[in-house]
Amino acid sequence: MTEDMKITPFQHIKLTVEAQIPLVRAMEKELGRDKAHALVRETLDSRNRAISKARAGKEPMTIPKLEAEFASFGIGVDFEFDVQKRTDKEFHVDVHKCAYTRMMEEVDARDLGPLLICNCDFALAEGLGLELKREKTCMKGDGMCDFRFRKVGE
Repeated sequence: MTEDMKITPFQHIKLTVEAQIPLVRAMEKELGRDKAHALVRETLDSRNRAISKARAGKEPMTIPKLEAEFASFGIGVDFEFDVQKRTDKEFHVDVHKCAYTRMMEEVDARDLGPLLICNCDFALAEGLGLELKREKTCMKGDGMCDFRFRKVGE
């Protein structure tokens, strides 16, 4: 979709999240925060798994493809990361500057950042046949994001 529209992944995510924020706020008001967030999380996870499975197609995800895909999320924005480990089965990266955090601050919705942006990474990874472990995120104020991808079954 982003290739057809000639926008970066960041621009695509920004447009999507800006549309989702008022819906989530309305759901929070109507259903309560916990129930609204659980429903949003379930829906986004299902969608993101399907998107990443379709994107992966019949070719298995390789670490070089994963690294290129990961880097694409920072095209045209302030996004800095260091690769900590790269093997045939694992890709570990630490993000030190995250434009997504600043974007959520600019729209006064940083509290929704983990729900609408950060937690989506887990379902996207799963759809690609990867396991993601992450304990820290810039969005939560940890000063970094520690992505630890591992190919499932290896």
